[in-house]
Amino acid sequence: MSPSLSSPSFLSRRTFLAATGAVGAAALTACSDLTPGASSSDKSSAGPASTAIPADKKITLVVADADDTTMTPGLVAAFRKKHPNITVKRQYTGWDDYLKSINTTMSADSAPDIAQFTSGMQNLVPGRLLLKVGEYGKAYGWAEKFPGLDQITLTPDGKTVGTGDLYGVGAGLSFEGVYYNKAKAQKLGLTVPPATLEDLEALFAKAKAAGETALVAGNLDGGLNHPFNVLLSAFLAPKDREAWAYGHKSATIVLPEAEKAAETLKRWVDEGYVTPKVNGVSDNDATAAFAKGEGVFRISGNWAAAAVAEGLGEGAGYFNMPPVTSGGKVRTTGAGVYYCVSSKTKNAAAAAAFLDFAADAQAAAIIAKGGFMAPDAGAMPSQSGLLGDVQQGWQTIVKDAGLQPFIQNSSSPTMGDTLTTQLQLLAGGKVTAEKFLAGLQTDFENYHK
Repeated sequence: MSPSLSSPSFLSRRTFLAATGAVGAAALTACSDLTPGASSSDKSSAGPASTAIPADKKITLVVADADDTTMTPGLVAAFRKKHPNITVKRQYTGWDDYLKSINTTMSADSAPDIAQFTSGMQNLVPGRLLLKVGEYGKAYGWAEKFPGLDQITLTPDGKTVGTGDLYGVGAGLSFEGVYYNKAKAQKLGLTVPPATLEDLEALFAKAKAAGETALVAGNLDGGLNHPFNVLLSAFLAPKDREAWAYGHKSATIVLPEAEKAAETLKRWVDEGYVTPKVNGVSDNDATAAFAKGEGVFRISGNWAAAAVAEGLGEGAGYFNMPPVTSGGKVRTTGAGVYYCVSSKTKNAAAAAAFLDFAADAQAAAIIAKGGFMAPDAGAMPSQSGLLGDVQQGWQTIVKDAGLQPFIQNSSSPTMGDTLTTQLQLLAGGKVTAEKFLAGLQTDFENYHK
């Protein structure tokens, strides 16, 4: 799977599935009960919210999603059991078809009550087709329950993320870090985890000198976005990264710190640390190769943990991407499966209750089983081995408030494709780090005119 609030090639389907162009995380604004006879535009506006759901009233909710894991069906089943009077019908669509059809689906009179938020759905905001859930968020205390609400908080035109109204919550969350082959690391005398990025690069050099592929990667579909995004997390100040990823006016990625991130990635390719002919290898094939024992390190998300654990068994290890300075706060890139609510729903309170259920302790086990991190990290079932390492890494990210948005998610609807193209040019030696960033900035400025 890939991260969700982004395009499938960047975020695992689960992660991105939920995001519009946002993995970071988005803030969601809730809306009050709908006024009888109100127009759809009126229904999108926020107002006082009640969390009360009549127990004696039969209610039906329709949930549209593209989550190819057990998480969404698991949450639906558990929510129905908790609320016997609420029937929840799941409307599943494969990822590619979902991306093509969800905006049309949400525009119809028969729109589902709840939908997985994906890239491009920010275009529904100007038409007031999504419900502002901020008031429900206040009533339920979502700011304390859900990380990453900023990634689903949008301005009225839908172009700027992180400010404006809240439109949903992130249920299953994903984040990126470094997997490694324990047996090879021990054989090569590599000390893990490294304390700094410089230390990590030194491990790459040592692995390469021993004849190993230091960093297994695939960039046919833009998979080098994983190391680039985490390098940005390490080098770039969160405020600068979020301003650009969230589409703030006058924001730029042409910054010295971003150039350091791009130069570092280019150096890793040029020095031969990365999989040879990386532009001809897909991201999924890179994960599969690593799980079969190729190479020493792999930068990817928690969605890859199950495959890596199955392939390497007890020989699989994980650590968070190290900071630039030893002892610094840990920051990384992530997203999640986000749920939003249609402004046409006749059962806004019940829909909001479903969103809130994702932060329930009972939901944590369901979310973890689906391969995600739960909003309530402390309620997740204890894991051992690689999955335990990943879970511990997530708890550190939550503690350090270190989850940063995927840059391809929010900055523009076309940024995913642009980033893939620019990464291929960078890895192929066709552009410098400076021109690579300039290419991204041009896409940004064309959208945010």
